[in-house]
Amino acid sequence: MLQKRAFIFLNGDFIPEDLSGLDKPHACWIAVDGGVRHFDHLARLPEVLIGDLDSVSKEDLAKCLAAGVKIMEFPPIKDETDFELALSYAARQVSGPIYILGALGGRIDHALANISLLLGKQCKDRDIQIISAGTALFFIHQHSVIAGKPGETISLIPWGAICEGVSTRGLRFPLDDETLFPEKSRGISNVMLNHEAEVFCRKGSLLCVHHFGKA
Repeated sequence: MLQKRAFIFLNGDFIPEDLSGLDKPHACWIAVDGGVRHFDHLARLPEVLIGDLDSVSKEDLAKCLAAGVKIMEFPPIKDETDFELALSYAARQVSGPIYILGALGGRIDHALANISLLLGKQCKDRDIQIISAGTALFFIHQHSVIAGKPGETISLIPWGAICEGVSTRGLRFPLDDETLFPEKSRGISNVMLNHEAEVFCRKGSLLCVHHFGKA
């Protein structure tokens, strides 16, 4: 039976506050290689540890083995990153949202690749978000309702190509059937007016960056 949601932890930056407000029951908890270190802050172990294990400490690996954590070890030389393998696994295991933590910070190429992976086939029509330091990142393809608080910042970034037919409701600076260009900053730093905002995008992949915390 599919679980309701998944939490994937990578080896990047993570603050425990990023988990607040997220539904946690009936979840699949996944560690990606060295991301298993974050589970010390959660007072629990992952259900699955995925990766080539090159950045897992001996102590963390021993704890996982002793507790019967499922270990999915892959060779260091492969066509996919550890995160891509974990994301594919999560998409098969859960029917609801997938929350990704520790995906940012450190190398910029890793961060950009991690964001881009949210456009994969396994992510199509799924609620998948990267959560990092009080910020949520996710893609909008047609329509999205964003839950938040008045005053929170919303940025809309065309990813890889122009986005056409972009309209918003509930934001201070409204967009009305506009075209956003990757080389322009038209969609940056908008502000929520209420507890919900709506974004429509007729064509293209629109990266939404929602700053919901103080971090």
